[in-house]
Amino acid sequence: MRQDKKQMLTATALVICVLLVGFWEIMSNRSSRAFTAFELNNDDFINFKQSDSSQYLIKTKPVVTTVMEPNIAAFVVKRHDQNDGALVMSRLVHGYNMCDCMKIKGYEVELLADTRAITGVAGSSSLPSQLQVWRLISGSGKISIWVTSMLRAGDFATSSIDVRSMAFPRIGMVEDPNWVPRGFTWSSLRHPVRNTKMMLVAKWNNSRCDILTFLKLKQPAWASDDILTLVSAYSGPAFAKDKEEQVQKDVVEAHLTVMKELQIWRSADTAY
Repeated sequence: MRQDKKQMLTATALVICVLLVGFWEIMSNRSSRAFTAFELNNDDFINFKQSDSSQYLIKTKPVVTTVMEPNIAAFVVKRHDQNDGALVMSRLVHGYNMCDCMKIKGYEVELLADTRAITGVAGSSSLPSQLQVWRLISGSGKISIWVTSMLRAGDFATSSIDVRSMAFPRIGMVEDPNWVPRGFTWSSLRHPVRNTKMMLVAKWNNSRCDILTFLKLKQPAWASDDILTLVSAYSGPAFAKDKEEQVQKDVVEAHLTVMKELQIWRSADTAY
């Protein structure tokens, strides 16, 4: 009787294990399926043209057009009377987490101003809310000013969503930019603890800090099709510390100009 009971328990345990493995295989295959294609892409901006009244010259830049390309449109922004080589590069992207994206690339990201709740930034009380201003420092120490706003895909109206709340590409900790995963090799076995830790960090970041995704039971988070990120960044000669506030104002002004032009164009485009 005891032998039969033991065999019964063993068989039950085996069945449960088989079911668990089968469930994991099915969910793993589901999570590895292709992402849903974006509705909005660069082809939709073929007819984009800025208004004649703008103080800025906005030139479009080519963007790869595929069903899964997060970048929608890119612009070079410059004041008509500006000749110091300073430019602002703006991009409209399917909603993503700019901060974590740049941290992965080795940048330090610091929030300078957040006007989603209050009006005004960099000493100006005339600016609308719904934007965030950032200081980015590269690995070489170069400082740049970035501005982000979250827009609704339907009408490009601003949203109060924090760009840091976007799931893609949320990370738990910064990875070593010099580490490249190569699987198990003789060289990796020289430092098994360190390499295993870096591998787990990379996998955790790739899972967007989600335990179900980490276990391959859920598809990783991807850029949003409903919320867009408008990001503008200073591009030009290095500036002194006492010039940073002026650079902030310049980038914010260019950013708001691009936003306004996009909203005007979107309104006219959806009217037909």
